[in-house]
Amino acid sequence: MEEKQLEHFSHEEHPLILCELPKENDGGSIDQKSAVCYGCQQQILDPAAYCCFPCDFFLHKRCAELPRQITHPMHSQHPLVLLRNPTYFSGACICSACGQGPWKFFTYHCSSCEFDLDVSCAILDQQEIKLDCHDHPLREQRPGAFYCNACREDVKDSSYLCTVCPFWIHKKCALLSSIVKHKDHDHSLHLAYSLPSDYRSFPQQCFVCWKKVHPSRWVYYCGPCRYFVHITCVVISQEDEGQLSEDIEYPISGERDQNVVKLPSSNAAQELIARFLLKDDEISSNNDPGKSNIPEEIFTNSHGKHPLVLSEKVQNLHDEIKGTTSDDDQEAAKAVLVCDWCIEPICSSDDLRYHACVECGYFVHLTCSNLPPELHIPKHPQHPFYLMYNPREVGLFNCKACRLWTNATYYKCEPCGLSVCIKCASASMITSSVKHDGHKKHLLIQLQSSDLINCTACGYIYRGGFGFACEDCHFYVCFNCALLPPATTQRWDKHPLLLIYPPYFEHPEEFYCVLCETEINPNCWMYHCRECDYSLHPVCVPQVNLFRRVKFGRSLNVNNHSHPLTHVPEAKYKSFCGSCSDRRLDWKPAFECESCRFYLCPDCAFEKELTDDEE
Repeated sequence: MEEKQLEHFSHEEHPLILCELPKENDGGSIDQKSAVCYGCQQQILDPAAYCCFPCDFFLHKRCAELPRQITHPMHSQHPLVLLRNPTYFSGACICSACGQGPWKFFTYHCSSCEFDLDVSCAILDQQEIKLDCHDHPLREQRPGAFYCNACREDVKDSSYLCTVCPFWIHKKCALLSSIVKHKDHDHSLHLAYSLPSDYRSFPQQCFVCWKKVHPSRWVYYCGPCRYFVHITCVVISQEDEGQLSEDIEYPISGERDQNVVKLPSSNAAQELIARFLLKDDEISSNNDPGKSNIPEEIFTNSHGKHPLVLSEKVQNLHDEIKGTTSDDDQEAAKAVLVCDWCIEPICSSDDLRYHACVECGYFVHLTCSNLPPELHIPKHPQHPFYLMYNPREVGLFNCKACRLWTNATYYKCEPCGLSVCIKCASASMITSSVKHDGHKKHLLIQLQSSDLINCTACGYIYRGGFGFACEDCHFYVCFNCALLPPATTQRWDKHPLLLIYPPYFEHPEEFYCVLCETEINPNCWMYHCRECDYSLHPVCVPQVNLFRRVKFGRSLNVNNHSHPLTHVPEAKYKSFCGSCSDRRLDWKPAFECESCRFYLCPDCAFEKELTDDEE
């Protein structure tokens, strides 16, 4: 081999000579001491290298020929200069890419920024690849901590860095398959380098961890089902199928059932009230028709005009009404047969007995009539809550738990002015876990945080901690959504409207609410008629939104009209308030005189209502 000499800045004492290095002998051992490159500190395995044998100094041929100055995408604002060793006082540095240190050998350095790269991270031992998502070649880097442009995580790992711009991704992200089969989904998932524009109308969440999908983050998705999974969550679920991605079913039966509340329920208020009023072994016997210790009459402060009489004929009455009246009359009759305390239909209760004042149309569930006058709610341990009722027929209060305006009976903390309807108060008393069909992976527990929470079901942000949560999945549902009934009806449709939950498999079209005519967020819960293929926001369904919080049909006497007025959910078309006549009441709640077609808006009715003393 022809001898070649090199004057190199890193070894000014003698010239370096390019020569062959000793080879392994027949026994596999090295004849002479293994040579280690001074520049990169790696063993020299090449057949030839630059050497200074008197000084025991060696360089790879590639290290000896490194450029003295480079521009690197990790630090593109200034050029980096190659140094024999770092010039800091300690004589060492920490590599800004891989974190290796203390490093005392060849270093690419920016004196202005004190930015340093060892030669392996800067330029050596790097393979290049080309990805469809990026215009420039990507060069392999040694393991280091950095912010990945694909998964948005700061994890130390092998990586690829763009040779032109500061685009940097983990090696495992760069080598992801374009199509994967995820065990939680029936269809293949396709890799997208950002959230497709067709799905940016609403915020999207990962269906494994329930965290937000960032628009610029890589994601696996199924378009027709609007099913999205972070690329890191797909890896997790494939490596550990027994944890995040497995649907865990909790059978509600036997002794295990007694410590689990199952939702949604068509009779949620009664079940929740019964659960905290009675012991577990008494809940099942609460509706025993053989019980005889129920009083025939009760007197309540909320209805002081007449006693409430025990009745068992509500179902027969409902059947008679159903067979002899029109659809509109049936709807009106159903509105009358509503408990004045919890504002839930009495007909839906398993126990057909109730207390009633038929003359006034005042009804109370047996469970509601047994509510304690004082309650200690765990979410507000500072003060007790006292059972309250509105002494007037007009007027609503805002429940601080479900955030709904209602005329239900409620519990109030006087010092704090905090009012909670009895349905939410009952939900707050749950000490066991909740199994909800909207989140079958895990059981839910009472939400403990008072921070701002985004409800997974409706998308609204609320504060106060009145809800249920699965902390592992970042799944939160407010009391209002958790207590939605599983099904409801509409007067124009004979089919049931079912409460459904995302992802909505095999429904690629957008969802539009047929009442408000706006697009429904496909990440939220909705009511849907499968036969007719139409959908509704829960807040747009009168039987869910209006009749679940306000009892209509109550009678009211006012001081400027001779007939009693009835509280109706919808005033007739082209109707006006008889007091503030410039106020249109079309299809809005109002107080109506059927004989005179006279209306009052709720505000005027409140001002003109006659109290018991005035009557």
